[in-house]
Parts: sequence; C-alpha cells; structure tokens
Amino acid sequence: MITTMRIDDALKRESDAIFSNLGLNMSSAITIFLKQVVRTKGIPFELKCGATELPVSREQVREAVRAMRAANGRDWNEEEVNSEIAAARRSRRKMRN
Repeated sequence: MITTMRIDDALKRESDAIFSNLGLNMSSAITIFLKQVVRTKGIPFELKCGATELPVSREQVREAVRAMRAANGRDWNEEEVNSEIAAARRSRRKMRN
C-alpha cells in the first residue's frame, strides 16, 4: 500500500539522517512505529503537553512545610522546602535525560 503524508522539510532531513545511521529508511522506521502501536495498542512512548514543571504557589509551599513537619518531627522553613523542591526537579530532569 502506498501512503502519502506531509512532513516538514527540515524534520524529514534530520530524521532521514538518523534513520540512515541506524540502517533504516523512512518507510522502515514508520513501519516499526506502526508495529509498536499495534503491539502496545497505543502510542509507544509517553506524550506530554504544556510546561514540564508547574509553578509552586506559596500555599503549596506552606502545605509542604506542614507535611514535612508532621512527617519528620522537625521545623522546616520555606527556604528548606523550596530547596527540596529544586533538588527533586533536578533529579527528575537527570532521570529524563
């Protein structure tokens, strides 16, 4: 079967170069993708939209302070909580890369 699709020129060039390094052409790569769609019964990778990191409101920080105090039995100030949030975000970024 022949299928026609519109693809941005730059995207096609860049993806063709990657496929070539893998010993594939566009048709083979799309066939692999479609087989994975059928096998997994969905898109074979995680889809995301919007910002990857949501801003934290002051009230969320206060709530986190209360939760950390309750869980750890010690006083956490907002600066310490913000530091923990930043560390968690850095760790999450490293895991994604």
